[in-house]
Amino acid sequence: MSIFTSRNPAGTAALELGLITAGIVGSMADAHAAGKQAAEERAEKRAAYKYACELAEARGRADDLGRVAIRAVRHVASLEAEVRRLRVALQQRQAFIDRQRGAA
Repeated sequence: MSIFTSRNPAGTAALELGLITAGIVGSMADAHAAGKQAAEERAEKRAAYKYACELAEARGRADDLGRVAIRAVRHVASLEAEVRRLRVALQQRQAFIDRQRGAA
């Protein structure tokens, strides 16, 4: 039925306008939902990218700290060897001093 052939053209026009409005509202609701979903997906991608960047940075720092730790362990080992060498030298000197006192 058309507004031109209807006995109640105003009512028919209102009905058609209501149907058109409902169609537009439905399309807008679909577009809004699609936009909201796209925004959520972008937010998830940004969060995943940020996490990946932070993880890569943390791994880099861990590698740096690992190298520092290895250098520190090597340094401590060299210091312990130096302490052992000095103790042996000190014991030898003390033994020499003790022998000299005994001879005197």
